[in-house]
Amino acid sequence: MTPRGHRERARAGAYRTLAIDLPGFGRSRYREGHTPMAGEILSVLDARGIDRAHLVGLSLGGAVATDFALMHGDRVRSLALADPLLLGYPAPIPSWDKNVELAKAGDVPGALAHWLTDPVFDGARARPALWARILELSATYDGGHWAGTARLRWSTTKPRERLANLRAPTLVIAGEHDTPGFQAMAREYASAIPGAKAVTIPGAGHLSNMEEPEAFTRALREFFAAL
Repeated sequence: MTPRGHRERARAGAYRTLAIDLPGFGRSRYREGHTPMAGEILSVLDARGIDRAHLVGLSLGGAVATDFALMHGDRVRSLALADPLLLGYPAPIPSWDKNVELAKAGDVPGALAHWLTDPVFDGARARPALWARILELSATYDGGHWAGTARLRWSTTKPRERLANLRAPTLVIAGEHDTPGFQAMAREYASAIPGAKAVTIPGAGHLSNMEEPEAFTRALREFFAAL
C-alpha cells in the first residue's frame, strides 16, 4: 500500500490509530508480483514519522504483525494478535482450496460466495447488522490472492520456530467460538511467545473485534494500561 491507503483516527482521545490496508484489500490495489508484508507496514510508519507503535492484527493481520515484529522488533511497542493466523500451521480455512479453484477459473463471484460460507464467518452470520457490513466490505474484493495475481511475501521463514525470539509485550486474543484451527494457533502463539498474555472474548467467533467490539476494546485498553 501507499501512505494514502490507510485511515487515521483517534480512539477516545487516548491513541492515534492507523488502519492499514494491505495491497489487494480495502481501498489499496495490489501490485503485480510479490508484496513484502513487513515492508508495507514499515513504509507507513516511516511516512508518518512513527518510531515505535503498538501493532494489532486480526487473522491474517496477526501473521503480518508477527512477521514485522520478527524483522523490526525495535519498532514495536507491543503486539496484540487477535484470532491470528500462524504461518506453517495446517490450513485452518476449509473453503480456501475451492476459493482458489473457482477464482483461477475466472469465477470470482462464485469464489466469494463460497468464501462467505466458511465457518470463520459463523459468528458474524448470526448478527444481521454485522453480516450486512461483512457483505458490503467483501463485495469489492477481486479475488487476487486466490487467483494468484496478488502474492504475499514474508520476511521470515518458519515463524513458528522463531516465536520465542519475540520480545515485545504480547496479548493473544481468541474468540470463544472461533474455529478449532484458529483456537489452536492462538494457543501456540500464547505458549511460545515469552510472557504473552492470553484473553478469550466470550460469545465471539473469528471476527472478535467486530462481533464483540466492547469486550475486544476493553481487552486492548487493559493490556495497554498495564504496559
